[in-house]
Amino acid sequence: MQWTDLQNECLKEFHEQGGSGQVIRDALTKVPLDAHMIQICQLLFDSGWKLVILSDANSVYIEGILQHYGIRHLFSNVITNPAHWDEQDRLYIQRLTPANAPHGCAMGVCSLNICKGQQVDTLLRHVGKDMSTRMIYVGDGRNDYCPAIRMKDDKDILFVRRGRSLEAYLTRDDPAIQEVLKARIVYWKRAGDILEELFSAPEIVRLLLEDD
Repeated sequence: MQWTDLQNECLKEFHEQGGSGQVIRDALTKVPLDAHMIQICQLLFDSGWKLVILSDANSVYIEGILQHYGIRHLFSNVITNPAHWDEQDRLYIQRLTPANAPHGCAMGVCSLNICKGQQVDTLLRHVGKDMSTRMIYVGDGRNDYCPAIRMKDDKDILFVRRGRSLEAYLTRDDPAIQEVLKARIVYWKRAGDILEELFSAPEIVRLLLEDD
């Protein structure tokens, strides 16, 4: 069963067995979020960057976590699988890309329910991608490779989380995988690594401090 459909089925069984929606909402308040990651988001937001979450999770989970930490306002958009509570307090999750309208991506790394590369294309059309547009992308899954190939040069930064499937994919013995990547690749383990790298990159420091 496709992953999003499986989650929805599990939530159905949870509800039928007497599971409370409040249990889920309470659990979202206990999801840890590194203070450095919050600092990074606040810093970029204050410097005029457009922050977007692109995730294969779901809207209820993401919105719940962001609201708990008081940072929902930092993000101009959350692109993920739609979810909602019904009148009986049962949580439903749907695919972002429905089964009857497949995204058709041929990269071979995207989930059936979302092509992150196509979503990034749409975002870039909306913001007006030109030579001055900079992109910072933080990813950990293999499906983050598809949007990564949209990055145009080494002034863009692709932050790859260590120990996850994106790193494993990029380090495969296949030169073609790396050849199409134009962004500068930075591997990270903790959010503090990202913060340190942002302040060590001259072009990013200039953009972060231009309003000071």
